[in-house]
Amino acid sequence: MSKKIAALLTALVMVLGCTGALAENTKHERVYVVADADGTVKSITDSIRLENADGLDELADRTMLTDIQNVSGPETFTLDGETLIWQAGGKSITYQGVSDKAPAVLPAVTLTLDGEAVTAADLKEKTGEAVLTVTYRTEGQTPVLVLSALPLPEEGVSDLKAENAAVLTEGDFSVLVGWAVPNMDASLQLPDSFSVSFRADHADLGWMMTVCSSDPLAAACREIDARITEDPDAVMEEITALLTAMKDGTELPETAGMTKEITEKISELNAGLSALNAGAVQVADGVKQISDGASELSASLSELKKSNETLSEGADQIFAAMLNAANDRIAASALGDAGITLPVLTAENYAEVLDGAVAQLGPETQEIAEQLTALKEQLDQAGAFVSGLKTYTDGVAQASAGASELSLSAMLTSVGASALQKTGTATLKDRILEAEKNAAEKLLPLAEKDLAGAIRVWKTVKDHLADTGYDLRPDNMTAETVYIIRTDLK
Repeated sequence: MSKKIAALLTALVMVLGCTGALAENTKHERVYVVADADGTVKSITDSIRLENADGLDELADRTMLTDIQNVSGPETFTLDGETLIWQAGGKSITYQGVSDKAPAVLPAVTLTLDGEAVTAADLKEKTGEAVLTVTYRTEGQTPVLVLSALPLPEEGVSDLKAENAAVLTEGDFSVLVGWAVPNMDASLQLPDSFSVSFRADHADLGWMMTVCSSDPLAAACREIDARITEDPDAVMEEITALLTAMKDGTELPETAGMTKEITEKISELNAGLSALNAGAVQVADGVKQISDGASELSASLSELKKSNETLSEGADQIFAAMLNAANDRIAASALGDAGITLPVLTAENYAEVLDGAVAQLGPETQEIAEQLTALKEQLDQAGAFVSGLKTYTDGVAQASAGASELSLSAMLTSVGASALQKTGTATLKDRILEAEKNAAEKLLPLAEKDLAGAIRVWKTVKDHLADTGYDLRPDNMTAETVYIIRTDLK
């Protein structure tokens, strides 16, 4: 056999056997089996190495084996029922024994040639289309990881097609390697056999070597156990309840396990979305009230502005009438006798003209001076009224223009606030809640079926892997068991 192929097979044995566990006292068990092609056992030898990492003087083991022999040295033992005590003297112990207990796994090889059952001896004498199938008989329900290697002859095998198997080739030497996991849950769809079809031309198939162990699967279960800090069934119940509430749009349930923080964060998000949308509704309503008020104010001022022209014209007419009356009074006064002539009074000159006239009058015309002074005061009052009225009308006009701008701005703001609420916050809330619902609808079947199924498989496998040894396993040691089975095909 090629050295590289042999090294590969040795590595596979070591991987399956977890042989790296040397840091503590360990019971390494190698069950060597020789069997026929149909799975009939010819011989069983159990070789056990007790790894004495602590250098103990005595090593305690449990065994059901008989004909026990120390194959590593002169150390002696005592056997009391199942209890085996070795006087190890700080050394590791390797011993062998036999048993009539059936192996956990036995491969069975069947051959057909052109559709008819044949033996390996028959195949060597014939040609045709051959199919080789390897199945595995198991004791109990313990899942087992199995690897079988069948050396192929240099001649006589061609057009080979394998299922759950592969051909490893080194030079002219080839090995068919197939794998299976018998007793594993059917939902995982892992193979429990392998087969190969080929063109046989006097093919000489001699033997097959099978290596199998449940310990890698047990180690995986222990690792999962170490990582799980909560009851997975309780966690799945909480996840299912949470996803159901999200899907139905109902209040999220209170949870206490791994989903507690997730539930709280989703509840905070949903409450925040509702508060945001409610706030946007209030803002939109408030802005609309302001807009309506501004619109009413603008309309009122616009109506008031319409009377500005009438008021201004009336005030100008009143002031003109007063000036006319003042001019008539001056014309009828004794100013002419006093040698004083005044120009016609206007809104622009009356104050200057009347003050100048009063200044020219002496004590003898004191009465006329008082009359002119009183007239000026009357005209001042009328002028102040006209000026104030114009200030008022100008203010109304400006206020009307400002109210109109305010009304337009308020209306635009109201439209914007309403749009923000309807197409912004409301849409944001609806879309996030819809996204939560859609995600829950997709995840809920995964939780109810796939994850729940995975937990069921894990628990079932773990229960079936409670004891994976061939011999008894001591309480004070770790232990691992590898079956190495040689199947003679002829």
